[in-house]
Amino acid sequence: MTFKTDGRLYAFPLAAAVAAISLGLSACGAPSPVTAGHDHGGSVEDHDAGHDHDHEGAEDHERVRLSDEDREALGVTLGIVDAGPVGGWVELPGEVRFDENRIALVSAPVEGVIREVHASVGDAVQAGDLLAYVDSRELAEAKADYLSSLASLELVRPEFERERELFDRGVSTESRFQTARRALEEARIAVRSAEFQLDALGIDAAARDTLADPETGSLSRYALRAPMSGVITQRHAVRGEFAEAGDVMPTFTIADASQVWVDAAVYGPDLMRVRPGARARIRWGAEAVIETEVSFIAPQIGAETRTGLARLIVDNEAGRLMPGAFVTVELEDGAAAQLLRAPASAVQTLEGDSVVFVPEGDGFEPRPVRLGRRSADFVEIVSGLSEGEEIVVAGAFALKAELQKGDFGDGHNH
Repeated sequence: MTFKTDGRLYAFPLAAAVAAISLGLSACGAPSPVTAGHDHGGSVEDHDAGHDHDHEGAEDHERVRLSDEDREALGVTLGIVDAGPVGGWVELPGEVRFDENRIALVSAPVEGVIREVHASVGDAVQAGDLLAYVDSRELAEAKADYLSSLASLELVRPEFERERELFDRGVSTESRFQTARRALEEARIAVRSAEFQLDALGIDAAARDTLADPETGSLSRYALRAPMSGVITQRHAVRGEFAEAGDVMPTFTIADASQVWVDAAVYGPDLMRVRPGARARIRWGAEAVIETEVSFIAPQIGAETRTGLARLIVDNEAGRLMPGAFVTVELEDGAAAQLLRAPASAVQTLEGDSVVFVPEGDGFEPRPVRLGRRSADFVEIVSGLSEGEEIVVAGAFALKAELQKGDFGDGHNH
């Protein structure tokens, strides 16, 4: 900047000129340009206080307060942060089978002729229900031997009592007393032997007590009853058919399908990726899915199939799984690293940040988190949460919506 005085030109710095002008204006009581630009009718202290108020308002919006009714309506569910693999599922072919601990092969323990059949395939039976009657000569002989031994015992018992009394009085000899005692012991042994034989044929003590009653029916009749509750899945019984004891083909097969096995074939490369207790999913059809876990891993590979076996024991009270059906089994990859993780449904994006809602006091607060690996079900939590910490695993999107409504003065968090 230049100006002329006394006929000479002088150079003057621009910054110095502006400072001089400002100083002159201040001296005259006019506001400086800097102060005027920021003054909105209050002091600097008032301006700072206004910012404090806005900050408190922002914190007020960071918590979503809900009544129990609103929480239930929004479907808010809590879970915890745990450690486990993130991503990676092994897909395997599987087959639904009856639980072999819930199958009964029913056959008569005696040979004979089937006289009556009272159950058919598909019938639901309870333990103790009558299935069929078998006429058996073997059974009749065993019952007759038992009754005969009982009669012999009742005959020798009074003789022993009489000889013992005479021996105690000194009237009878010791030889006669010992003979009577030996006869009593032999009769008792014969009864016990006959009882053992009836036990082997399925005739218990309660049934033995009624054998001498003529109203109980023929000694040769054997009642074949269901040993457990379930459904008749096989029947090999025809009226008039001769049934042999211990026949390879059972007369009836009863199965309880309220719990089933799902056996998955594990191929060689996948054997190191599955482990007992791993999460599992069973899929069949378009939408049907059952969540469960691996119950058992076979300790050997099949000689013919060259595959391992992973077994899932599944509650089937609803009857969704039909034994014999083929399904798809998905097993969580046990070889994946154990990481701090949260369900993918728990993570939301808020103002560009990944957040997880955590219960805090009377509401829920969004906690910023840093994420690592991701899968369809889980995300790795790198920082922001600790293992075992409680978080919202369902309804997080609804909480985010409530929080955003609150920012406009229309939320539950006021």
